[in-house]
Amino acid sequence: MLDHNVDLSGVPFEERSFGVKAACKLLDIKESFYFELIAAGEIDTYKSGRSRKITGRAINAYRSKCEEAA
Repeated sequence: MLDHNVDLSGVPFEERSFGVKAACKLLDIKESFYFELIAAGEIDTYKSGRSRKITGRAINAYRSKCEEAA
């Protein structure tokens, strides 16, 4: 069973994993665009069971890519 009361405050952002909804909120994008990025290989994610997860490190890498392109 999942314990939602786990304190992650000591875990650095880059080492955390996020689900689709949280990742979309952090990136300020729609879920459909998130899955387009995955299909295009623009963002690194992984499967955990039936869920799609992304690390804080991958979120920061995508943000850096966007900043460089701007």
